[in-house]
Amino acid sequence: MMKKFIIPLLTVVTVVSIILVGCATAPEPEPPPPPEAPSPPEEPTLPEEPTLPEEPTLPEEPTPPEEPTPPEAPTTTAPLKPGEWTASTGSSQFMLFVFTVNPDSTAITKIDYHFKEFKCGGYQSQLMALYEREPIPIHPLPSGAEFTVDADLEFFEFCCWHMYIHGIFDETGMQASGTWEISSEGTTCQEGTWEASAP
Repeated sequence: MMKKFIIPLLTVVTVVSIILVGCATAPEPEPPPPPEAPSPPEEPTLPEEPTLPEEPTLPEEPTPPEEPTPPEAPTTTAPLKPGEWTASTGSSQFMLFVFTVNPDSTAITKIDYHFKEFKCGGYQSQLMALYEREPIPIHPLPSGAEFTVDADLEFFEFCCWHMYIHGIFDETGMQASGTWEISSEGTTCQEGTWEASAP
């Protein structure tokens, strides 16, 4: 009678053991992962500021070419004719003057002034000739030559007239012209122009 219950008992024990082992070894289900936090919305990208157009570069002003230095004009003056030149003044009171060019045409060695009833600075001449004998240099020009008289004409102890003459000889050396002025104590008495031809 005992043998009849051994197998069924073992069978029950085995079944129970399997059940227990299955219960012990079965893994517990992992809890589901927490839901991910929603990502914050991306900040909107600001539009780039528009690039201002570059100011146009002004073209450099061209450097003007240097003007060539003109060559010095050659002297084409013919030698002045020496001798006594008579200059007409156009005045009825300061009638004329005569100047003498030296032989090498480099200076005026004498000037004669001829007056008639000329009044200046409270003094009057009836008929008078004054002489200037100081050498007056003649300066060559690119075309022609020139001279200047700037002197006092003393004819009384306390009186003098101041004479200013500027003259230019032309390139031929045969004609001359210029201006004249007579004054007294800074006051101009008469002035005018003159012309002369070679002797």
